[in-house]
Amino acid sequence: MMNPNKLKFLTERYDKENRNLKFQEKFIALPGLKPVSGKFYAKHDALSSHDSSPVEYIDLVKRSASATPKDNFDFPPPAVNMEYGWFAKPLIPRPCDKRLIFPIKQSDFIKTEIYIREMQKNLPEMKFTGIPFRT
Repeated sequence: MMNPNKLKFLTERYDKENRNLKFQEKFIALPGLKPVSGKFYAKHDALSSHDSSPVEYIDLVKRSASATPKDNFDFPPPAVNMEYGWFAKPLIPRPCDKRLIFPIKQSDFIKTEIYIREMQKNLPEMKFTGIPFRT
C-alpha cells in the first residue's frame, strides 16, 4: 500500500504533465539551429544514396544564409550598434548648408574629467602603504 500523500503528489504531477506537455510531431525547419549530428556507425542514422533533404529546407537555408539585417528587421534599429552599417540612411536628411550644422566637439563628461585632472595635477599623491593582495 502506498502512502496517501505520495499517491496524491504523484497523481497531481502526472495530471499536470499531461495537461502541459505537447509533443511536436511535425518537422519544422529552423536554419538558425545547428542539427545534432548522428553517429557514423549507427545503421538507423545512415542515409542511403536515394535519400535527400527536402527542397523547401534547402531553399530556407539558402535564404537565411544570404539575408542581410535589413531583410530580417523591417523596423528602426532596436539598439544603437545596429545603426552603424545596418541602417545607413539617416531618419532626417542632413542639410547641405554648413551654417546649420553644429557638431559637438566634446561631451560634458569629458570636459569635466579634464577639468578635474587639471585641478589635481600638482597635488601630492598618497602612496599605497597597505598589504598588497596575495595571488
